Amino acid sequence: MRWTNVLVVSGGGFQGLSLIKALRAMTGIRVLLADCYEENVARYFADVFFRSPLLNEEQAFLDFVLNLCERESVSAVFASTEYELELLARHRDAFAAQGATVYVSDIPLLELARDKLLFYRWLLSEGLSCLPCYTVPHDTNAVFPLIGKPRRGWGGRDIRILAERKALSTLSTGENDEFVWQPYLPEFDEYSIDFSINLMGGISPLAFRRRIRSMGGFAILCEPGAPQNIREAARCVVDRLVPLGARGPMNLQILRVDDACWVSDLNVRAGTSMPLSLALGFNPLAFLLTGEAGVMGVVDDVSAPGSRARTLRYPEERSIPDFRLDDVRGVVFDLDDTLLDQKAWIVSKLELTWHGERAALPERAVFLAMALQIVEEGNRAHLFDALCLELGLEDTIRLRLIETYRKARPADRPLYGDVSRALYQLRRLGYRIGVVTDNPPASQRQKLDVCGLVPLIDTVVLTEELGTQKPDPKVFEECARLLDLPAEQLVMVGDNLFRDMQGSANAGYRHAFHIQRAGAFFNFSPDLARRVNSVMPAFTPITNLNELFWYLTGVQNQ
Repeated sequence: MRWTNVLVVSGGGFQGLSLIKALRAMTGIRVLLADCYEENVARYFADVFFRSPLLNEEQAFLDFVLNLCERESVSAVFASTEYELELLARHRDAFAAQGATVYVSDIPLLELARDKLLFYRWLLSEGLSCLPCYTVPHDTNAVFPLIGKPRRGWGGRDIRILAERKALSTLSTGENDEFVWQPYLPEFDEYSIDFSINLMGGISPLAFRRRIRSMGGFAILCEPGAPQNIREAARCVVDRLVPLGARGPMNLQILRVDDACWVSDLNVRAGTSMPLSLALGFNPLAFLLTGEAGVMGVVDDVSAPGSRARTLRYPEERSIPDFRLDDVRGVVFDLDDTLLDQKAWIVSKLELTWHGERAALPERAVFLAMALQIVEEGNRAHLFDALCLELGLEDTIRLRLIETYRKARPADRPLYGDVSRALYQLRRLGYRIGVVTDNPPASQRQKLDVCGLVPLIDTVVLTEELGTQKPDPKVFEECARLLDLPAEQLVMVGDNLFRDMQGSANAGYRHAFHIQRAGAFFNFSPDLARRVNSVMPAFTPITNLNELFWYLTGVQNQ
């Protein structure tokens, strides 16, 4: 299996979670997370977590991350917070020697962005849009009221507002030295711009958002788009950043009052509100890793006259019970609609069938649309009977279509995006892996072969070869025998409450996980299943295979 290993450094908090969301939105990415805290939010959404030394133990931290990059074949490294930016930038060549690209700006730009006073002075010297700034509010040119911002602060924290000159007496010497002062704007619109700059200095499209509501410095409700003067001001600033060594994901903030606008902040890392741009279809990390940033037309369209949209963020809660699965040694999977997108597989075979028999069939779009409707409406077992009846085709053609379909071998691999990484990680953690699947053996073997699953699993049970089907406990018992593990040391992962959950429980499996894929054939109601079946076994719903690692910590750790 091929994927790109990407490391998010110090990413256990919400800053890291924003990066992980962007990475998980891409295909072929395996997300590694390093953080000094064992328990953190982001580890539940990465593919694998590593506990790192504290950042202030600089050499130990650096050695750890470099060794991790070598051991895990890391291709790209992203910083989550401002604290590790300079360290990564100083050792960029050492990471490159390990084959890892560090997406961090050069140190001169980091120093400029870290100090608001230096940044504002640079903007003014370049003739860019910026409010006047004063090192001390006593400046005779200062026009009150004034707003004081910590020179190294962020997110609107610890600001001071001086309504009039006599309020100067309330300031301490430290506040004079550590603040930068500007004219206070009582009302303004604030625009946030997400973008990336690649290693060659190429600039991604710019994603503009007007902040409607912020809480604690975090944007929670935004409106996509921006007026022309904001777009022009942002472009001018971004263009001037490139010669200073700007690289990686970045965020710019601009204030606007009527027709005037001023740059207020530059984040030389991904902003915590980047997921609001992801909601529009723009992915700054994809631009860096693949050259494709996403569907930027969405951003432009929603800012057109008469169009309105909102992007919003909200907390989401999950309960993760501890099932004490320390004794588990193996994981058994269903195949269709658990590991493999069965409808995508069927459509790929139908496309090949049409190419082989197109002389007897209507045009491709008509044929595929008609076939997909039959499949989606639940008549897939009699697909070609229904197709030929609808098209008025003879029985000889129906038989020929069936034979062509059976022989068709798709070139694509319709595995769900989380499958390869999850199976790889399970094997690294020491688990044995089995597959139990119904449907004709020839068809299932073809799927396993085309999708490259055979090297990632230890055994396969094709139920028809045993003369039965799930939920017969015999098929689950046979898988346990082939894995050379007792049933009580196995967990089941499948999409069917009755066949997978019930069957594995009756065979004595330790636990079961029910995964319900978007667009799959079945959409079970767990509540109804429990209502009509008083002996429905306990199972845990999951939304992707990554969630297995919330419960399975590894055989070698036991």
